[in-house]
Amino acid sequence: MLFKNPTLLYGLLFLLVPIIVHLFQLRKFKKVAFTNVAFLKPLVTQTRKSRTLKKWLTLMARMLAIACLVFAFAQPYFSSEKANGSRDNTIIYLDNSYSLQAKGANGMLYLTAVNQLIEKLPADLNFSLFTNDNVYKNVSRQEVANELLNAPFSASSLSPDQVELKANSLLEQRNSEATLVWISDFQKFENQEFNLKSKNLSAKLIQLKAERNQNISLDTAYIKTNDKEERFIDVKLSSQEDVKNPITVSLFNNNILLAKTTAPVSKLKGTAQFKILENIKLNAYLQIDDEGLSFDNKLFLSTNEKDKIKVLNVNDSDSDFLKKIYTSDEFDYQSVSSNQLNYNSIKDQSVLILNEISNIPANLVVELNSFTSNGNTLIIIPSLDGEGYNSITGFGNPQARIIEKRIVSINFDHPLLSNVFSERVTNFQYPKVSAVSFIENTMNKILSFEDGTAFLLQKNNTYIFTAPLNEENSNFQDSPLVVPIFYKLGLKSSDSGVLYQQLGSNNIVNVRSKLEGDQILELKLEGQRLIPEQRAYDSYVELQTGNEIQKAGTYDVLLNDAIVASISYNVPRDENNQEFYTKVELGGKTLESVTTFVQQFQDNRDAIELWKYFVAAALFFLICELMILKFIK
Repeated sequence: MLFKNPTLLYGLLFLLVPIIVHLFQLRKFKKVAFTNVAFLKPLVTQTRKSRTLKKWLTLMARMLAIACLVFAFAQPYFSSEKANGSRDNTIIYLDNSYSLQAKGANGMLYLTAVNQLIEKLPADLNFSLFTNDNVYKNVSRQEVANELLNAPFSASSLSPDQVELKANSLLEQRNSEATLVWISDFQKFENQEFNLKSKNLSAKLIQLKAERNQNISLDTAYIKTNDKEERFIDVKLSSQEDVKNPITVSLFNNNILLAKTTAPVSKLKGTAQFKILENIKLNAYLQIDDEGLSFDNKLFLSTNEKDKIKVLNVNDSDSDFLKKIYTSDEFDYQSVSSNQLNYNSIKDQSVLILNEISNIPANLVVELNSFTSNGNTLIIIPSLDGEGYNSITGFGNPQARIIEKRIVSINFDHPLLSNVFSERVTNFQYPKVSAVSFIENTMNKILSFEDGTAFLLQKNNTYIFTAPLNEENSNFQDSPLVVPIFYKLGLKSSDSGVLYQQLGSNNIVNVRSKLEGDQILELKLEGQRLIPEQRAYDSYVELQTGNEIQKAGTYDVLLNDAIVASISYNVPRDENNQEFYTKVELGGKTLESVTTFVQQFQDNRDAIELWKYFVAAALFFLICELMILKFIK
């Protein structure tokens, strides 16, 4: 038997009072006038034995009544060992990823789960709770109610292994046991199997389910240019079910409706397109109306005023093809021969191309190393034979190897080729070379020959071709690859054409700004400011952002409170994946709601309250005392 108020048991000391009263017989004697009439009254006889019995029965009744009252106020109850374990060690994982925006029978899944936790959990229960981005240790429902109700959704979700690891870290002792209450829709995580390994955690799985999985999503948007040099924003949509009517997509710029269009959805995919002016600066977002998940109904976009990218071609070979790629609308392109190169002009460039230079002097090597260390892009097209290359490439100097090779492999996963190809082409017109200058089989290959050696590779900020590109040695200038490869290399030190970044990822954004002294760049959204990790170069600043960016939107980049650029961040679309673990995959034991779990928890936890029985017993013994005093003579 346990007590809710054990300190009140000191009240049992009051049992001494009736004992003292009965021991000392605290009574006052009265003088009675004696007359002859007194002999006329009937005499009530009482033996010594009956008086002793009456005294002890009265004493016992009074002591039992007092003891029962003390026990009643101490509130005794019975509780099983199982109940004790569940109430003392409870850890709750509440999934707050964007997929929990789906609507169930009682509204949004996340808010329904939070409301049921706040309303149903016992007020005196202390527990630990964690979400995808916050931890609350040893708290009650009152202490976390407001924070859970107002918590933002998380752009990143935890894998089953991460949930289990985090729950183990919240155990009071290393080998202690606890009940893990896992509240989620159990969306599949990168094809990872659901397998709980910890023996210290007894998991209660609450799988929240939406009434319908119908959802239409704005997946991505990017700038596309056609043959007439017209610019468009292409928007990709997807749907979980067939949609009969076209989807209306709106484009807002500076919160003003700029355009509307419709996108027919076929085979669960759709595309919308907006034509934009060449020099327009976007602080925009795309929006659709959909009753499914809300986080993927809006896509933030931004572009900045573009400075022309400075490209210097140090050329000892034919380079007319580069002039056609680096056009004057986007690039400030110059071409000089190696013997006319002004070394002081190198630091002002963003992209430097060494095109079949036969000899690279030591002084130029120093300038080139400084150039790349400042984050600029160096492109090396080697000659068949030359000197001074080893100090830059580390491969040695070029040596002519007369062997015909075809360029057959494209590394589509390389960052340089992201958003370049609409699909992964495996059968195309293979360009070829007649001789190579380097034979390298490095890890960071972009284009490869059929024997697996590199044709184009990356080494930090340096991009190296392993063969000359002149028309006598190669037909690469005439291949479909030459324009996207060199164009993307030209944009490498700029973020032109990039409309947004993704939350929850490590992003690197280059901002055209020159910092002086201890100046820094800040990011601002709706009055909130933060200072990202940054690295200043001669002509731009490299910003690195990660999990510190939690909210989607377009952030202003500030330098001394002046806006110098804008960066948009969007929630990844992984959370609209409608693949969930089944009951069989979860082990066959799942609950449908938090209310069901709390009811089971309460049934195990509820103690048998005994105070009412002790009150009844106290009344019984008081009645017994009255009966003893009245009827026992």
